[in-house]
Amino acid sequence: MSGATVIMADTFGKSYDALDGSVQPLVLQFIMKMQRNVDSNGLKLKPPKGARDGRVRTARVTDNYRAVLMHHSARIYYLVAVLPHDEAYEVASGIIFDINKVTGGIEVINLGGLTGTLSGKAAAPASADAPSVFANVSDADFDRLGVNLAVVPVLREIRSEDAILGFVEHLPKLARDVVLCLADGWSVEKVWEQISAPAATNDEVDTTDYEAANERPATKESFVVTGDVAALSRIMTEPLSAWRIFLHPAQRTLAEPRKPYSGAVRVTGGPGTGKTVVALHRVKALADRLPPGQAILLTTYTTTLADLLRSLLEDLGGAQLAARVDVRNIDKVAFSTVKDAIGAKSFHTLNDTEIRNRWEDLAEEQQARWDGRFLDAEWKQVVLAQDIRSRDDYFAASRTGRGRRLNRIERAQIWALVEEFERRLDRDNAVGITQLAAQAARIASGWGDEARPYRHIVVDEAQDLHPAHWKLLRALVPVGSDDLFIVGDAHQRIYDNRTSLRSHGIEIRGGRSKRLTLNYRTTRQILGASLRLLGDDSFDDLDDGTEDLAGYRSVLKGAAPDLVGYPSQAAELQALVERIKGWQQEGVKGDEIAVVARTNSLADAAAQAMSGASIDAVRVQSRQTPAAGSGVHVMTMHRIKGLEYRAVAIIGVGTGHVPQPNAVTPAEDEPLQSRRDLQRERSLLFVAATRAREQLAITWSGQASSFLSPDH
Repeated sequence: MSGATVIMADTFGKSYDALDGSVQPLVLQFIMKMQRNVDSNGLKLKPPKGARDGRVRTARVTDNYRAVLMHHSARIYYLVAVLPHDEAYEVASGIIFDINKVTGGIEVINLGGLTGTLSGKAAAPASADAPSVFANVSDADFDRLGVNLAVVPVLREIRSEDAILGFVEHLPKLARDVVLCLADGWSVEKVWEQISAPAATNDEVDTTDYEAANERPATKESFVVTGDVAALSRIMTEPLSAWRIFLHPAQRTLAEPRKPYSGAVRVTGGPGTGKTVVALHRVKALADRLPPGQAILLTTYTTTLADLLRSLLEDLGGAQLAARVDVRNIDKVAFSTVKDAIGAKSFHTLNDTEIRNRWEDLAEEQQARWDGRFLDAEWKQVVLAQDIRSRDDYFAASRTGRGRRLNRIERAQIWALVEEFERRLDRDNAVGITQLAAQAARIASGWGDEARPYRHIVVDEAQDLHPAHWKLLRALVPVGSDDLFIVGDAHQRIYDNRTSLRSHGIEIRGGRSKRLTLNYRTTRQILGASLRLLGDDSFDDLDDGTEDLAGYRSVLKGAAPDLVGYPSQAAELQALVERIKGWQQEGVKGDEIAVVARTNSLADAAAQAMSGASIDAVRVQSRQTPAAGSGVHVMTMHRIKGLEYRAVAIIGVGTGHVPQPNAVTPAEDEPLQSRRDLQRERSLLFVAATRAREQLAITWSGQASSFLSPDH
């Protein structure tokens, strides 16, 4: 009796997610059986008839499901997929294994899937005489760039962009990036310099040496070696965590450059383009060469996202890596900075809602001509953003972006209210969280380089940080190589914070602004529907410029999202119940489904409706991390940020909820602020929609939201 080492390909993760919940535990048992005794008769391990690659094997998982594997010497098997019986044999007959000449990594190529893609309607050219998209790329060029020559004849048949997007879904990661960039009009040399060369291995590649190939980074990006039973069980039961930390070569170029960056770096890109993955790998690369006595900060806007980053960092590098990195949300960073300077017992913090309520009380008490909403925003976006501490400074302050002009008399009146507001906070030993950040930035700005606590800072979800946060971050790390690595997307800004990095001494120069355009999470159909939710608004690039999502695309295909209206909320919730049951019957597990609403009350109503229909559901609150298998996750749009699900149902997208009326300044009061509020509400809906990987439904009762296209 002898066991085998089972190495799981990233393609296996997708097939495993699609399996019925009753089958998945049997897959785990199958792998464990392979590890104990690969010669067991029950496995029925054998080469399929007519396979292109003689090393391909199939094995029995159940009577109706078979595993597709590649057999390697020394009892090593690469697990490609677990599929229904007939589908498994079809895949097995068309796949080949090879070692990439550029990366030196092992690749799985589904030639059958590639050929089948071109038989679909998407591949039909506009004209029978349309030239091949790659007519000007030679076979030698494809070979040099790392595209397996077995794929090239099929590439020659591609004559439309739609066919390319369907085709590359079946390619290995390097070939996928090469093909997409060539199709975008890049020259062969540019693709080599920016895609293939950065992914190339440093040692000589022997395309027959699989032992050496197993140890190369390119293989480890796409394969996972199964370890002990506990580790294997975790990987199998938490696929969204275990499979989301792979880097493709274009991302690796950013996370692991061949030489240090000369200063701060900014990486932008739409949802699902891997910005967070790049940030995590950047942290690991910096930690691997961090001298003793120096520290790295990984930070983001909310505590929930910081907790998620810490968990993913452990998935990437284990507890040892996580222990070497300070992972905290920005408000905790500010708190600790002030606490270390003046002591924690001398103040308590107030959240944004508590601060807003205080402003409303003061405005009503003083019978001010401005309401609490306006005064709260003026304090945060002008006074705290510019660290204004005197009447004269406020008179001279720029209010660009605030909309309503103020004369000197009005500024004097507002400043008097600011002084009274801050006096009352001091009296109560209270401080707002944004005010705390401004105080922390003031403290840290007085330090010399030797007192700055971090050597490197990596920032995720940068678009949501307040100007005071940027002042603080700039002060916490000395200016120099690899000081700040910043990732974000202004299209996902769901809090009313915006600024210019340059204004805080964070200079992005010399090509250190990078952009990711390829979505690896969401289908093309969901992506298209999500982009339409943004309308025609213009978005900033975090540094005095504008950003768009030109070239933003997905290689994945799937079902069109459902956009449906109902006559009443009761009817909408009943339809939600039926939709959830349908998804579950299709094999989507409860904790792979999210139900999302703009308000807590509507989320509560959805949870009650599912509970009444005997659907297991958990109401996910702030900072809560539901246990695996806990049922359908129900939450607000703010809470779903940073998460992803196979299926997402967004409910209540009608005029009464989206945009949320009390979240939008009346246009007659503040036209510019009203437009910004509406853009923030659009972004909130956009973020919720792009959390869906395979299925998306957007529903409403009564009249549809103005954010939905007229023909929805």
